[in-house]
Amino acid sequence: MTLKHTYTSRPLSLVNPNLSGLWSTVHLGQENDICTILRGAAAVLFIIYPWMMGFSAPIFIFTLFCYGYTTTALLGLTILIYPYIVRVQPWLWWQQFIIGVCGYFEGGMSVSFEHEIDFDDPILFCVHPHGLFCFGSTFSAISGRVLTDQAFTASKPKLLSRLAACALVDAKVLSTPIFKHIIIGWVGGAGSFRCASKKSMIKLLKDKILSLYLMPGGFNELALLKKDCDGVCIKNRKGFIKYALQYGCNVLPAYTFGECSTYNTLLNEQSKVKTWLSNHRIPCVLPYGPFSWCLSILPYRKNVGVHTIYGNLKKFPEIRHPTTEDVETYHKWYVDELVRIFNDNKWRFGITRELVIM
Repeated sequence: MTLKHTYTSRPLSLVNPNLSGLWSTVHLGQENDICTILRGAAAVLFIIYPWMMGFSAPIFIFTLFCYGYTTTALLGLTILIYPYIVRVQPWLWWQQFIIGVCGYFEGGMSVSFEHEIDFDDPILFCVHPHGLFCFGSTFSAISGRVLTDQAFTASKPKLLSRLAACALVDAKVLSTPIFKHIIIGWVGGAGSFRCASKKSMIKLLKDKILSLYLMPGGFNELALLKKDCDGVCIKNRKGFIKYALQYGCNVLPAYTFGECSTYNTLLNEQSKVKTWLSNHRIPCVLPYGPFSWCLSILPYRKNVGVHTIYGNLKKFPEIRHPTTEDVETYHKWYVDELVRIFNDNKWRFGITRELVIM
């Protein structure tokens, strides 16, 4: 079942996509009235600034102590350490507010499945490209939590429950003050975010309880960020394929059209230094949007929509000790499927460029 869409005679684009013929689609945020846009901008800022402020907050509090503002510093310290002591519960109102991010982009945001999928077992959702703030996978996860009456309808409860999956994120992000409270806590709850380390991932795949969101390209894919340039870093990313084989996982690749149009960056050329930093999980981008000063971190919204399409699900065989040939075979399937998703669906958004594979 697909939500109602309004297609016009205008040329296809990220703002005016054709999502017909897909098994299941939800497309929100197309109103483009001033209230929706402002609410969306606020939601974007509340996703971004807690992450940015979290790294600087301890320094700020230490400075307050040094200058004698002890009471203020203690209050700030209490707020910072609260989510490390008390388990912060998801807040439905806050989830509904955050999903308002879809209204910021002129073309809204959507998540679609090409084919009917068996959602009885946990799924490893593998989403590309990483982008700066993973808007595509974020919208997928939040839609599964708060759009029960709107997205996919209640006739597909298994789909909803699987979309509300556990996100694998870098340990530094997982432990960032402020972000840990209002995004990890209020949006998903502590159980909805796990460390993307090898040890953590293997345990989750072995347990076969939770569906997982993984950005296989990681920071190396983030380093490819360049406005309106679709690129993925997957050629040498084979570890997750090996783990998926070891535990017989259901792997579902996806591509987010428009993710690469949300930001530009000053560091958009590849270099050995940039690659080295990315390999050590240090983001090497200086992003900017259409605005200046404190709003420069807002993404582009004009002529931009963010649309995630999930392709064919593949049940990997359980091979406790996969050979190099096994890994290469299934890695090739994964890359081919990712390219197919892009090539078979880019017409929906008026895209003619090719996908760059790194």
